[in-house]
Amino acid sequence: MSGFTLKQTQSDSGTEGKVYEYNVDSGHATLLAPGDVVRVTGGASTEGKPQVDAATAGQSITGIISAIKPNFVGEALTETGLVASTEGDVSVHVDPNSLFEVDVSNGPLVAADVGLNADCLPTAATKAGGITVSNMTLNATGKATTATLQFRIVALLEDEDGTLGNRAIVRINNSTIRAGAAGV
Repeated sequence: MSGFTLKQTQSDSGTEGKVYEYNVDSGHATLLAPGDVVRVTGGASTEGKPQVDAATAGQSITGIISAIKPNFVGEALTETGLVASTEGDVSVHVDPNSLFEVDVSNGPLVAADVGLNADCLPTAATKAGGITVSNMTLNATGKATTATLQFRIVALLEDEDGTLGNRAIVRINNSTIRAGAAGV
């Protein structure tokens, strides 16, 4: 699995959720990939487009990168990520009703954890060949009812070895669009 992967939405907008285009400033410090968790930075591009960068644990978040817009200047069209210190544009899932599948770090989660909130474990993406892979996961450490945690745990899934709780379905909880709700 690669970061947070959209599975479906519970919104009225269809199955895709809401996607918004953001700019990433050339000053960003990490390799970004689809599946990474991002947050608005408070800046804007020269065209006025709002900017995002990788989120850290504990911050409200804006959404999940769904795609990196290709940079056609000097590009061989093989890059699937946005390298550090390079300006670019990304499409971001911002729908708080979208459901994402994600690997769980420091788990597994157990049935009693469904309904709790948890933060992401913000790990930089990696690149092998031309493929850039998100390494962000849900962090089972610190899961609680706390409203400021980034994600709500919606369901548990089995991993490839059949262990329940090493994967999860989550929804954005504490975002820059709306404040988080306490877990149950």
